[in-house]
Amino acid sequence: MLIQNAIVLWNYLYLSEFLVNMDNVQERDEAIASILNGSVLTWRHVNLNGEYDFMREAANDVQFDLNQILSLTVNW
Repeated sequence: MLIQNAIVLWNYLYLSEFLVNMDNVQERDEAIASILNGSVLTWRHVNLNGEYDFMREAANDVQFDLNQILSLTVNW
């Protein structure tokens, strides 16, 4: 259950960061519609049988701007 929750959190953060960085309002609305018709409970993009090295720089280079994400308002 912990792994599933971590994946869902990652998905929400990644999608939120994606929306925050979109400049085109129409594209953002289309992305929101797509997200609403999908699910954040997917983990096809995660290798559950892999070996992970969190000491590598590439594994730790994603940093979410939480202030920017929290300031995002969506009128849907």
